[in-house]
Amino acid sequence: MTELDQAISAAFAREGQQQAANQVYLILLRTMLFIPVQKNYQGDEDFSPLFATIDGKHFLSGFDTLDRLHSWAGKHKEEMGHVALSGRDLIAGIEPSVYFCLNVGTPHYKEFSPDEIIQLKKLVSKIDQLKNT
Repeated sequence: MTELDQAISAAFAREGQQQAANQVYLILLRTMLFIPVQKNYQGDEDFSPLFATIDGKHFLSGFDTLDRLHSWAGKHKEEMGHVALSGRDLIAGIEPSVYFCLNVGTPHYKEFSPDEIIQLKKLVSKIDQLKNT
């Protein structure tokens, strides 16, 4: 069980109490995440994340261990690449309309809604402001 798993379990046990949710957010921002991307991508950006689109909503998966990403990818693991990003960098770069799905297929799966992404972006901005003062 990772530190992030523990925080998510505690937040669910406390039924989303704000202090417990904030702990999840802070740990997420400092955790290294593994994001599945298109293999051998040659576009203008450094990489192209793999998204799922369901009912017009976009979902991005990420994992807090490489083993979890490989387990999720299964037999398709050789067909994709991955990038490692800090949670902070992921949140800073993700579109606020995207759902971020953390650790899909594990007992500690957590989906971050667009509203949560917006809150996390505000938190990143506040942290960055504090670092610059």
